[in-house]
Formats: sequence, C-alpha cells, structure tokens
Amino acid sequence: MSGWRATKALATFEFKRDWLGLVFTAVFALYVGTIISALIDDRFNDSGVSRYLSGMVDWLYTFTIPAFGCAMNRTMFAYWRGDVFTKRLSHWRTMPIPVARMASARMLLAGTTLAAIGAIFFTVQYLLAPALRDRVSPGEWAAAAAVWLCYGLIMNAVILYLEMGFNGRTYVKSYLTICLLLGLISLGAAWQGFSLVGELLDSVREAPVLLPAGTALIAAIALYVMRRAIVKRMESRSYTF
Repeated sequence: MSGWRATKALATFEFKRDWLGLVFTAVFALYVGTIISALIDDRFNDSGVSRYLSGMVDWLYTFTIPAFGCAMNRTMFAYWRGDVFTKRLSHWRTMPIPVARMASARMLLAGTTLAAIGAIFFTVQYLLAPALRDRVSPGEWAAAAAVWLCYGLIMNAVILYLEMGFNGRTYVKSYLTICLLLGLISLGAAWQGFSLVGELLDSVREAPVLLPAGTALIAAIALYVMRRAIVKRMESRSYTF
C-alpha cells in the first residue's frame, strides 16, 4: 500500500490506538480555555488585566496550542524511560510501509487533531467572555484562532521532527527546552507590557483575511519542509533502544 491510502490507513490506525488520549486532550483544552476566558474578558473591561497575568495567557497559548496535536496518554509520558516511539517506528520499518507515508500519517493525525481540539479551545473562550463578544465579532475571533492554529501546526512539525527523528531522551530534553523558551518569551513580553495574544488579535482585526492567509501559507511551507526533513532523518537515524 502506498500514497494517500497508506497515509490515511496509518493515521486511522493511530487514531484508534490513541482515541482515549485525544479525548483527554480535548478535555484539557476545554479546561484551559475556560480558565483563559476570564483573563481574555478582563482585557476588554475597564479594569483590564495585569501584565503578569497577560504573560501567563501568552505562555498558555504558546505552550498548549501545539499540544492539541498530541494525545495525552501513558505512552506520551513514557518517552524518557521506554523510548516507545522508537520501538513503534522500528516495528513499522519491518513492514512494507514507506518512510514518507509514516511521516505524512503523523502529520495528518496531528493536524486533524489540532484543528478539532483547537476549535473547542477557542469556542469556549468566546462563549464564556461577554466583554470579548461585545468588542470582537465571531469572524474576527475565528481569524485570530486560524492564525494561532497555523502557529500550532508549525510547532507541531518541529515536535514531530523531534519525536520521529530522535530517541526518547533527546525528545524530552528538546521539548522541555522549547517550553522553557516559550515561557521566557512570554515573560519578556509581559515585562515590556506587550501582550502576544492581544497584539495578534488587534492585528487580525485590521487584516482579518490577509493575516490568516499569510500564516496559512507559512504553515504549509513549514509542513512541507519539515516533512522532507523528517523523512531524511528517519532514513538515517538509529532505531536501537
């Protein structure tokens, strides 16, 4: 089996394996979105929101949105000790499945999951934030959500490169480093009184079509480049564990 059929079949197999973890991820998105909705709403009230809470919102956005493309289950938390994905890829490589199909299937599943769970995340915020609804139209909020989801796709491509191209310990170290860097960026922006979420929303309201379209193009290019990088890395990496 090759081409799109192989990609779809492999992605479906992974979905059936991880569906419970994806449900947990959706619940997590609902929970985080509910918490953030109050802070987002305060930004449009006269009282406003402190720059430190604004920094927390930025960090939650930049950290959690890429995570919506992953299934939160015991397998996820066994990367370091068990190197479970190296074992899985090693098993797949004994089968007549092209490496390119493996990469495409993981990207397909991650992108589909990110879109579905991301929709829950942004919808609950809009529904629970009356001041936000008074100031921002559904179309403008959807455009901002699209930009953030494109960011999530780009970050997911990087995460998948680490997941499929390296052993479990390297993956965990790299992922934690990324989380730390995102936290430092959010902290630095907050220190300067700059809100990543707020500024992006203001920019999208001025260009509700152009900005989402531009980020979608960037995301598409990033996915294409990272897919090729993943395939090349998978063909040369070690599968011992």
